[in-house]
Amino acid sequence: MNNPPITNAKLTGLEPRWASFRGVSLLFENPGSPAGRALYRHLNNGLQSLAQDPLVEQHLFRFLPARAHHVTVWDGVNDGNLSRVAPEFRSDWQRFLEDIPDTSSSDPLLREILQSELLRRPDWNLRLRCEQIENWSDVSLVARLVPVDKASEESLQQLIQARDALSDAYEARFGVRPHPCYTPHITVGYFANHELASTSGDAVQRWNDRLLEKTEGLILSLHRVGLSFFEHMASFGE
Repeated sequence: MNNPPITNAKLTGLEPRWASFRGVSLLFENPGSPAGRALYRHLNNGLQSLAQDPLVEQHLFRFLPARAHHVTVWDGVNDGNLSRVAPEFRSDWQRFLEDIPDTSSSDPLLREILQSELLRRPDWNLRLRCEQIENWSDVSLVARLVPVDKASEESLQQLIQARDALSDAYEARFGVRPHPCYTPHITVGYFANHELASTSGDAVQRWNDRLLEKTEGLILSLHRVGLSFFEHMASFGE
């Protein structure tokens, strides 16, 4: 393949080199115990076994490092939506993003986030399993997660309500909000080229079969939500 163009703004090189993409988000805190991390560990083992799969070179898929695997709850202002922030706040948010990773969590711009039930609730008690490996919009490959029982389904619905409330308050003040639909997932990597990603269906199905086999019967238990600042897509967990 001769110098295929990189059309994903989150990558600047195929090694991979991650482009600057700064922002603020809310993430589930990853489990601390080895048992709690089992799904992450087995998912990563499955990914490593696919390192030579044609999806990597023929479709320019690039892995995120295992340390960056996480479950996002909510996304705030970032480099991708800064231009849509209300004009009276845009320069403040530009300064905020430029200061990452030295930004203070006490910044007044974070008021709605810090007051949200998403952060204030001590335990969401959400138990998830991996249901599907999916190509999302020819941009990323994700492991989609679903609740394992009724209690987790109810907890997820409560989480979505709290997420919507924060999004409403955030949009009222800053003019931006994350995607209205929430699907718990672990992003495992990004496609460097959208066109090549669009032809990856057979390879993605192969990865789905392999990774679901690796994670079968494993449950990811998530409890607390934390505030996160990031500089690029591989900086989560640093």
